[in-house]
Amino acid sequence: MNILIINGHPDALSFTSKIAKKVFDKSLIKNPQTEILNLYDLVFNPIFKGFTDTQELEPDLKLAQEKLKWADHIVITTPIWWSTYPALLKGFFDRTLLPGFAFRYHKGKAIQEKLLVNKTAELILLSDAPIWYRVFFQKDPAAKILKRDILGFCGINVKKIKRIGEIGKLSREQRDKILSKI
Repeated sequence: MNILIINGHPDALSFTSKIAKKVFDKSLIKNPQTEILNLYDLVFNPIFKGFTDTQELEPDLKLAQEKLKWADHIVITTPIWWSTYPALLKGFFDRTLLPGFAFRYHKGKAIQEKLLVNKTAELILLSDAPIWYRVFFQKDPAAKILKRDILGFCGINVKKIKRIGEIGKLSREQRDKILSKI
């Protein structure tokens, strides 16, 4: 199985980035067909101007599309800010999951053709808010959008969502314990 870890945090030193690295290291031990894509390393303009834009993809985004095609399973690590994910991750999706690559519209059909089928995904979502608050009070907007409206729209089936809450309150020991369980 080809596994791609996408780290959506813009800071290489963040706890989210440490989790992405830990997932990568553990996956690599079990499966040498594992790669990591840290969005903070990519050089691209995250501003999407719409599907009529003829902006050419930067080399890093072309490579990212190749890795997305290659992957059987995708793990996305991201913080939750303002009830959703960072602008860098949104810009990455906007610029890579394009018509003709991730989906295709057909004249006269209401539903798009999903082009990234037979792929699964896992989400690891980190926030300062308690998990119960995100899930029950806010109705989990970031998880819903990622699962249904982005990945699902393209045919990627999200199998698991792991939430880690109250990140700002965690001691170093608690963070180490979380990392050891990843």
